[in-house]
Amino acid sequence: MAQPWLKTGDPAETKDVQMFEAESRAGSLGNVVSNGEQPSARTGQSGSDTEGPGSPPPGRGPGGPGLRGALAWAPWLVLSIAAAAGAIAASSATLVVVCVVVLAGAATALGRCLGEARRRALQQEIDSRSGELERAFSELEIAQAETVRRLSMAVEFRDEDTGAHIERIGRFSTLLAEHVGMDPDFCATLTHAAPLHDVGKVAIPDAILLKPGELTAEERAIVETHAEEGHRLLRGSSSSILDLAATIALSHHEKWDGTGYPRGVKGEAIPIEGRIVAVADVFDALTTDRVYRGGFTVEEAVEMMLEQRGRHFDPVLLDAFMEVLGRSGPDAREQLRGDPGALTEGILETFATALQRGDGETAEGAIAQAIEDGVPGAMVHDEVIEPALRRLAALKGRGELDASAERLAMGIARRVLATLRRYMLSGEAQDGEVLERIDRSVRAVEDQLATREHAIG
Repeated sequence: MAQPWLKTGDPAETKDVQMFEAESRAGSLGNVVSNGEQPSARTGQSGSDTEGPGSPPPGRGPGGPGLRGALAWAPWLVLSIAAAAGAIAASSATLVVVCVVVLAGAATALGRCLGEARRRALQQEIDSRSGELERAFSELEIAQAETVRRLSMAVEFRDEDTGAHIERIGRFSTLLAEHVGMDPDFCATLTHAAPLHDVGKVAIPDAILLKPGELTAEERAIVETHAEEGHRLLRGSSSSILDLAATIALSHHEKWDGTGYPRGVKGEAIPIEGRIVAVADVFDALTTDRVYRGGFTVEEAVEMMLEQRGRHFDPVLLDAFMEVLGRSGPDAREQLRGDPGALTEGILETFATALQRGDGETAEGAIAQAIEDGVPGAMVHDEVIEPALRRLAALKGRGELDASAERLAMGIARRVLATLRRYMLSGEAQDGEVLERIDRSVRAVEDQLATREHAIG
């Protein structure tokens, strides 16, 4: 029986599920005791946002380091000129010697001051350029993530369950990786990489990929090439997302006991990202409607997967997944929807981080998801948008948010607030007090933008 939160999945995955179900029905495989070995970790890289191109160069404004430097070396210059003049005008040899000594000392001090000023100027130029470079890398990472997301969706467009499958795989894979203690950077990269697990299916003919009936042995062999094809398409990239996705594409159909494909890798020789996505992928496949059957209930899917513990799946990861499933619900959100307060905590983190990075799509998507999950508009404003704006103000106060990033974040915030206001106006029960709070936030954001534009002008 299909579940209300599940939709029809990829017909090609039907073939993998058929094989899995056949194995499960062949008889109970018993409970395989875990050997206690823990998944190996894999780390990533992260960037930081620093001063960007929109910031005025340090030391150029009134009272800045440039003026202080001038005040430091000017007295020595005056003293040098005075000593030189004294040496020329002096009438006695002793006075000439004194003036020459003073001139030498003043010239030395002047040289040091000028050298220090030049060193500071160079350091400021290096810091400015480094900030611009880091900012560019941050924007590039955002663009890469968006490109990967759209590529993932393009693969799913051949399936009537467009986008839903890849979102569920990305969500559950990330939750599982976080639960077993993987590095935060790895988890963030996995969120974007996991949806590309079946990208190799673009090389499979539609006549086979979308065939509603059972595949022949030759057709199944063709379908199984999608793992190698996906790896071939993604490998060799300088992108950490695509690099991880290439490994996942190649390894997510491998099995713990070595009977999987395409290479028959066994146990921990299978990359952990492949083992993680394998668990998420099979669960989603089992609980999703197919052409030839409805989706299994969560309870039925869990029972079938536990029978494959230590055979198809890494036993440690499967046990961890069951804990995630019990905590998060079958679509990783059902339990949170009953508690909007708990849901807003995660949305706040996503929204605030997206504002800091200038990622408008993620920021707007977080607010849209909150509304879709039933979080009241007042709570979205008071517990997500306003706290995020306060975080930005705190970062600015500590000098950790440059002018360019602030301007970009305020522009995104203004769009989000305008969208939220329209949503509130379209509701049946309009809350004038909430609308007034939103209007105040809009005015505050517009004032900040106007102040920043005035400072730049």
